[in-house]
This record gives sequence, structure tokens and C-alpha cells, in this order.
Amino acid sequence: MQSSIATNPNQPANANLEGGIDLGGILSTLKRHIGLIAAVTTACAGAAGARAYFSPPTYTARFEILIQPLSAETEVIQTSITETTPSQKQTSLSLEDQARILTGPGVLQSVVDKSMEEEVADCTPASSNPEISEEEHQRRCYSSIRGRLNLGTTEDSRIVNAAVQGASREETRYLAELISKTFLDYGLASRQRDISQGLDFLNEKLPDVQQGVETLEAELEVLRQDNNLITPEARGGQLNEQINNFDSQYLALLVELEQRVNLYDDLRQELAQQPQDTSVSPALSDSGRYQALISNLLDLDSQIAAASTLFLDTNEDMQVLIEERNNLLNLLAREGNNVQRELLTEIELLNTQKASLEATLNSLNVDVDILASVSRQFTDLERDLAIANNNLGQLLERRETLQIEAAQRELPWELVTPPTLSATTESLTNSLVLGGILGVLLGTGLAFLLDAQKGVLYSPKDIKRITPVPILGLIPYNQAVGRGYDEKYLLTLFPPVIPSSTSGLNKPKSADKSAGNGALPNDDIFDLRESFRSLVINIQQANEEGSFYSLALSSVDEELADSTTATYLAWMAAQMGHRVLLIDADLEGAYLNKALGLPNDRGLSNLLAQDLSLKEVYHRSPIEHNLFVITTGKTARDPAKLLLSHQIKKLIKQAQAEFDLVIFNCPPFTQYVDTGLIAAETNGLALLSHLGAVKSYKLEETLEKVWISNLPLLGFIAKEIPPKLPLLPKQNLFAFAKDS
Repeated sequence: MQSSIATNPNQPANANLEGGIDLGGILSTLKRHIGLIAAVTTACAGAAGARAYFSPPTYTARFEILIQPLSAETEVIQTSITETTPSQKQTSLSLEDQARILTGPGVLQSVVDKSMEEEVADCTPASSNPEISEEEHQRRCYSSIRGRLNLGTTEDSRIVNAAVQGASREETRYLAELISKTFLDYGLASRQRDISQGLDFLNEKLPDVQQGVETLEAELEVLRQDNNLITPEARGGQLNEQINNFDSQYLALLVELEQRVNLYDDLRQELAQQPQDTSVSPALSDSGRYQALISNLLDLDSQIAAASTLFLDTNEDMQVLIEERNNLLNLLAREGNNVQRELLTEIELLNTQKASLEATLNSLNVDVDILASVSRQFTDLERDLAIANNNLGQLLERRETLQIEAAQRELPWELVTPPTLSATTESLTNSLVLGGILGVLLGTGLAFLLDAQKGVLYSPKDIKRITPVPILGLIPYNQAVGRGYDEKYLLTLFPPVIPSSTSGLNKPKSADKSAGNGALPNDDIFDLRESFRSLVINIQQANEEGSFYSLALSSVDEELADSTTATYLAWMAAQMGHRVLLIDADLEGAYLNKALGLPNDRGLSNLLAQDLSLKEVYHRSPIEHNLFVITTGKTARDPAKLLLSHQIKKLIKQAQAEFDLVIFNCPPFTQYVDTGLIAAETNGLALLSHLGAVKSYKLEETLEKVWISNLPLLGFIAKEIPPKLPLLPKQNLFAFAKDS
């Protein structure tokens, strides 16, 4: 029964990759190339140390300059421009910008000229090389000086730190003093330029400001003349006083008018009553004539009353008295009318006064409204005039300040620290450390580059990057086994304890060297035992039917055959209770019989060429009774023809009927066709990949051949190998006896 993988073995395995950094792979790469990394590190550290040791000292001259943040003239310019034309507001340069200006060609041009005259700082006169233009000479000189000069600033400080480097003491000191003097001269020139700009600006703006003041004064004077006032406040006070006076008069007039109207109404009602002597109006009480008539009337009434006691009404004297009384009453009535007319005249006069006061108050209110508008105009003109006069005064004051400053030659910048010379040599220790670090990085990069160019697969993850075919197991490298390990000559096998009662068998030489009961220490071989135990289980689970009968085991590598792995696999399957037959199918090499010390007079080739039974050719292990071995045997016929015959199918059928597992130890897959012929008849093919020896292109070539041949590939067996394969003397490590 055959089984095969479900997918193309050449299919990319990106989907199966695990995320994250493969730290184990990185450490393995570094360990493999530790010699290269050490050599590169040593070379880089030595080169850096030699450079530091033989490098000449570097001279540095340092000085510090205090740069004023904002000069008086610059403040005048900025303040004046801000107040007169806000849209043209300027901002002062930051310290970093000023430092950048100091290193520009404009400031350093004088240094360039003097350096070319003195031939310092790699500056030579233009006449020294006529083929180069003078501009090119100056450009090169400036580049040299700029490269030697380094300016730095400090936060929250106006001090610029300058450092000038040179090859000699004299040259460095000369350049530092020249550059510091140039910076101070530039500060003075910049100050004078700012003063000149400030004076020009003020002289340009003053006529306009003066003209504005005169215009505002003229408008204010016209406003005063047109409205006949000195100030709106004074005129407003007068109007308020007049309005208050007229309001008082108006209110008093209204009271008096109301009183007169009331007197007039009362008098008119009383005069309409009879007799007249009963009238008691206040208006009549105030009339002297009326009161005199009343007094006469009272006297006359007294006389009539006295006479009536003596005379009758018809008496002549009585008649005279009565007639006099009637005449007095007529006079009273006429006098009442006169008082009434006088009250009416007073009322009319009061109404006339009321109308006059109302007209006056209305006129005053109109004047107040007009004064309010004039007052706003007056206030606006006064405010504008005050601002204009203030600006004019400030500009005049600042012009005077600038004129005084222009006459001074004091340096605005200060040389805080004069040029101080120091010599610097490279630190040998630092150079060695930095060179070592660079060497480690460079060596590590070369190590990864070499690994990438070789294309060698060092870990199972490297295999998974090429193909999704499962990895059946990982066989670790074991130090105990490695003492007798040789892939090429099959020299190693770890035997279990050989019973002392066994007779006629040769004990393995390794048992004599082992401790205790004659076996290798269990701690050393525990991982190796478990890896083969896990491999047996994984191979069984990889089969589609859940069990296996026959297996072809081959190698991807052409240079490394591995009969040892086939022997260990068969031995472990036998220990797990399976009846196992191990067949050496490497008919060209015949390594297994040499490794196990078995005779090779009859074997697989004899089974295929002659009519022999399995019992006639296999050898049974005296240690593990479930383990049987068939060597290659000897025959004159072509091995490939033997494998193409129907005998191979018959052999596999017989072996599967008698054994639980049949393992064919096949030659390298791509080197011989024998493996493909055998694998096509078995239940599956397992390919052994030696980590650190197999290359990616060889693995891809093998997978492509498997895919084309449509072979039942179960998976890969990854096996670690020692860094170098020792060529040890052949040892008979496991004695087999022919089952008789």
C-alpha cells in the first residue's frame, strides 16, 4: 500500500513559518563563524588603535563672544515701524541665526583675504596656480576655514562658543585671533548700519508725522470757531446751568398759574351768588377797596338795625339808609368784577410767560444735542492730536538718541573669553573599543552574508522556509555518541547492556569503556533515545492508514550516507515491541555490514537474484530479538536490473507478512536511481537531511525529483552533525549473530 503527501513538495512554505525573530538561528550562525568574527574584530581594533597611536595631535583654540540680544537702534527701528506701520513689523534674529550669519562668506571674507596673504589654513594666493581662477581660490580658502570653525550656542544664553582647529599651534592661534577680531568688527559694523538705517527711517517719517499734527490742530481750531466754544465741557456746563434755571422758573410759573386759575374760578362762582356781601373769596380778601366797602356796609347795617327799632321801613330816614345800603351793594358787585378782571389779566400774563419759557427750554435742548455731536468730534480730534504729538515726541527723542549713538565707537559685542589653545590626541583605549565594536558588527554581517551565499540549512526552520513537507523528527548531536561518530564509515552505535550470559558473541569495544554495567551513561543518550522514539511514532502517524509496513530511508546529501540513523531507527522500533527488518539497500556502498561487523556473503542482492528465503539471509540481533538485519550481499548482476525485476515486490510482500516494519537503508536519493525504485514499492519515503551540510538547492532538487516520480514522501528527518566529522578507526560496536 502506498501513501503520498497531499501537496506539491515544492510549494512555498511561507504559510507555515512562525513569526518572531529566530534567536536560536542567529546564535547558531554566530557560533559557526566565531573565528571570522574574532578575526575581523581584531583587525578593526588593531587598525583603529594604530590610527590613534600614529595620528598627530589636533590643536583647538576656543573663545566666547557675548552677542547683545537687541541694540538700542534696532529697538528704535522695530518700535517705530510697529507704531507707525504695523504691517511692516520686523522680528529680531535668534542667536542660532546670528551664528549662522557669522559663518557665512560675507562675514568671513576678510579672514579669507588675510589667510591668503599669510598662506595659512591651506589658503594660497591666486598667483601660485594660474590655472585656477581667483574666485576658485577664495572658495577653497573659505571652505577650509569654514571646516576648521565650529560655533555653538547655549540655551538661555547669548554667548556663542567658537572653536578653531588647526595643524599647528601658530596657525591655530592666528586663525582664532583673526576670526574673533572679525566677529567683533562685524558686531560694530552691524551696529553702525542699524544706526544709519534708524536715522534714515526717522528722517523719512518725521515730516509726515509733523504734517499730521498740524492738520489735526487746524481742524480743532476750525471746530472751535464754528461752534463758538473753547471746550465742549465748558459750553456744556453753561447750558446745563441755564436749563436748570429755566426749569426752576417754569415750575414756579406753573404753580402760580394754577393758583390764579383756581382763584379766578372761585371768585366767579361767588360773584354769581347773591347778596354780594356774603362773598368770602381769597381774591376779594386781598382787595383793600372791597374790604373797605364791606366795612362801610357793616356800619350801615348797624345803623339800619338801630333805626329799625325806632322807625318803620317807610320812614324817610330808613329809606335813606336802605338806599345807601343798596348803593354799597352795587359798589361791592362792581368791585368784585374788577377783581375778577384783574385775575384774568394775571392769568393771561402767566400763560404768556409760560410759552416764553417753553420756547427757551426747547432752544436750549437743541443746543445740547448740537453740543453732543460737536463734543464727539472735538474728543476724536484731541485724541488723534495727542497720539500724533506723542509719536512726534518719541521720534524726535529717538533721533536724538541715535545721533548720540552714531558718534560713539564702543564695541557692542564683548569677547568674554579670549582664544585659548589646547592640544587633543586620540584616545587609544576609545579607539580600540570603537574599533572592536565596529569589527564585531562587520564580522557579524559577514557571517550572515556567508551563510546566505552558501545556502546551507542549519535548522528545521530553514527547511520549513523551502517546503511545507512535515519534519518527522529532529535527531540531536550527542557528545557520547560523537566520540565514535563517523557518518561516512558508519562507526557508531550505542548498544544497550549486553547480557553476561551470552556466549559465542563478541562484546562491543565501547562497552568495555563505559561506566557501571557496561552501557553508556543514560544521561548522555537520553535525548538521543527520545528523539528516535518520537521519530518512530511520527512516522507511524504520518501514514494515511495509521500504521506502516515498509519504509524507504534515504539522504538528501550526496556526500553523506547515513546507515547509522537507519540502524538506530530499526533498533528503537524493535525496542517499542515491533518486529523490525532492516535491509541494507545501498548495493553500491554496502556500509551496514562493515558498521555492524556482519558477514556479507549473502544478502539483498542474493534474495533478488536467487530463490532464497528471508531466514537464509537475515541476521538476528542477540541483544534485541525483534531486530533483524539483511546486508547487501554479493552478486555479479547489475543492482538496478535486480531492483526493476518483480522480485523486489515479492520480497516486500514476504517481509511485510512476517515483520511489522521493513526499513530499507537506501543510498542518497539524487545520486542513485535505486532509492526511487524501492520507494515506489514501499508505504513511504523518509528523507534524511543533515543540518549544517545540506544546501537549499539540493533540497529543492530532491523535492522536484520526488514530485516528478510521484513517490509517497512521508517527510524529512532533520539530523544535527558535529562541526567536523572525525575519521576514527573502525569499531565493531554491535555484534549480530545469524539466526540459525
